[in-house]
Amino acid sequence: MQSEDGADGLSHVPPFVAPVAATEKAVTEDPVALRIAEAVRDVFGDFGSERGLSRAEIAQACAAAASDSEFDARFRVFVKLRLLESLRSKAHDQRYVFNPTSGAALLVYERLGEAGGVQEITMLLDRTRESLLNGSLTEEQLSAKIVQARRSLANYTNHLLRLGRTRPIEELLGQRHHHAHSTSLEEAKHLVHAVAEQYPTLCPAGTRLIQEALRYTAAVHEFHDRLMQQATTRRDFSMLLPEQYLTAARRSSTDALAQVFATTIFDPPHVQITTGQILTADHQPPPLRQRLPRPPAQPPGPDPVETARAKAALARRRREATVILLMAGKDEADVTARLRALPWQTAVKHLVDMLRAAADPAIPLMRDISREVIVDAAGPVTYASPVTVYRIPDSPQGMHDDAEATPQSPHE
Repeated sequence: MQSEDGADGLSHVPPFVAPVAATEKAVTEDPVALRIAEAVRDVFGDFGSERGLSRAEIAQACAAAASDSEFDARFRVFVKLRLLESLRSKAHDQRYVFNPTSGAALLVYERLGEAGGVQEITMLLDRTRESLLNGSLTEEQLSAKIVQARRSLANYTNHLLRLGRTRPIEELLGQRHHHAHSTSLEEAKHLVHAVAEQYPTLCPAGTRLIQEALRYTAAVHEFHDRLMQQATTRRDFSMLLPEQYLTAARRSSTDALAQVFATTIFDPPHVQITTGQILTADHQPPPLRQRLPRPPAQPPGPDPVETARAKAALARRRREATVILLMAGKDEADVTARLRALPWQTAVKHLVDMLRAAADPAIPLMRDISREVIVDAAGPVTYASPVTVYRIPDSPQGMHDDAEATPQSPHE
């Protein structure tokens, strides 16, 4: 089977260095070069000190990874590009130190080969949320970060859709581990919730980020569905990752799982014990087990579990209807005035319904409660905070419609 990262193991490196490459021949196509760089990093990590290592010591550590001629060629490149630096920055210095920036680049190459660039977007979202919470980002910087994450997700989504719909299955196999576990949607939700707390004006940009994360998640499902179809057709379950196979085993019916072995040929069983061994065996039958008494019959009537489920579903629909009524059918609505006009007991009940609806994954709603406090001693509600409710698209089709209807700023 074709390697998941290309025949040479370097397919992810040229796109990574392309933004700063001098020419199209700036990146080596020889995997030995990467192995030599990793060997140099390892020898400095194991035996290096502040006094550095000599060229002979470095060459000896790389002997298992490359020949002498291959090491000589790469050594000159490493010195020229400052992966290896002279200890005293003098000509003909025979001791060298390792540049930690090159070590960081090797870690990035390994991560790109294992999980692709989607993990970088997840890290960007997480770092942005941390910077927002510790107050190190201005509103303009935060807006730029949100736009950057949304655009990066859009590029990956388009790439994944193009792979799943137009490319051969062999190319899909090389990309399957890049999109095995996607947490971008969860990170985007956490970031948008944090943004809504401090910068309500950025809520539309946050909503567009969630829409793009939903679109990427739908593309991942479509990508895996095609892999599953190919695996079923070829009866080659090595094409699937262990987590995907476990998901199929848990969610598929017994008949569908049994169909895998419909045409499988099994060898007839062989008796491992002879008749003589059976006759001479000292065998005692197991003691009789007492059967437990049959449980009493359930009284006739409705199933209490189904009754509880129906009651929960009815309560969910009531809460969703209450919030939609407060929003007056809009996708985004400030319901502060409506709540303040109600008796305080009713306003509290509606606010609790709104909070429970926003926390329910089955109801596509988000809420934003400002830290501002409105005091009206003579009104039905004495103390209140501004409350805004947003509707999240619950399908890729609705997401596209909202994206087309949302006016885009020329800066985004």
